[in-house]
Amino acid sequence: MPLDAPSAAPAAPRPSAYTLATVGAILLAAGMAVALVGVRTLRPTRPDPPRLAALPAFRLTERSGQPLTLALLRGRPWIADFIFTQCAGACPAMTARLARLQSEVPGLTFVSFTVDPAHDTPEVLARYAASFHAGPGWLFATGSQQDLYALSVGGFKMAAMEVPVREQVAGGDGPFLHSSKFVLVDGEGQVRGYYDSTDEQALRALVADVERLRARR
Repeated sequence: MPLDAPSAAPAAPRPSAYTLATVGAILLAAGMAVALVGVRTLRPTRPDPPRLAALPAFRLTERSGQPLTLALLRGRPWIADFIFTQCAGACPAMTARLARLQSEVPGLTFVSFTVDPAHDTPEVLARYAASFHAGPGWLFATGSQQDLYALSVGGFKMAAMEVPVREQVAGGDGPFLHSSKFVLVDGEGQVRGYYDSTDEQALRALVADVERLRARR
């Protein structure tokens, strides 16, 4: 007796155009997510600048005649340097570069400390600041030589000293030795980096590190 032929299985329903479009969109989104993860993996982010030193409390005088303390600078990153107004070499170039950064990074605080407080009174610093179009967020500090040198050497870990007359070089920067680096300080008074003021790549790194610290606030 012949076997009965099996009955035909019911046809599977065909997916609608809407279903196909939804599945396609999901797959596309998943593919893009994987691609973005791959890009992030291939392009690691620059780490936050390390904590290098903690600044001690200080009390100096700003060009306005008002007190300037570490406490007044807390809560936001700032850039420091050491100069003196009678310098004929490195200092004008450093100050000009900070003037440029002032326009490139709005709202950033700068603090320029003098290493020649006997000459650089608040009035002298005010005239010097005006010659570089320094805005109100750019502070110029003076005080006793002992306090300023202790802050540079003990706090910022940078050299500062008065050069003896017999060791001064004709045509040099002047009778004071100081660093030509810019220093990045965070809102807690921690030194986070030293940057060569003559190196454009270092200045770009400085701006990038400032933005990283700002983003952590």
